[in-house]
Amino acid sequence: MELLISMKAETLNKGIYFKESSIMQMPTAQSSGHFVAEFREGDDEKLQLLNRYVDILKQKLNGKEDCFVQETTFGFKLLKPVDNDMEYMDAWADWVMFSRGLLRELKEIIGEE
Repeated sequence: MELLISMKAETLNKGIYFKESSIMQMPTAQSSGHFVAEFREGDDEKLQLLNRYVDILKQKLNGKEDCFVQETTFGFKLLKPVDNDMEYMDAWADWVMFSRGLLRELKEIIGEE
């Protein structure tokens, strides 16, 4: 199983980005940032177990606005809005620790460890 951890935000001024350009682009202000933890599995049997877990996870998160789940072809993504009241690096460190802990639990569930 693979874990990809990232942060995604919406660009506020989309007009200054060039789609087919070979030059470096200037970063712009962004809003609505989300931390992302994407869990991927290539083995079909393990993926079925992971999908069952996703259903349980969705039920636990039902009604909570702080996290949500997106199913993908090879697993799922867990997204959490970035807390603007918290220091970004501290929030990032917490997200990485949470995501890695969840990865360990998922590996136990699907029998990888």
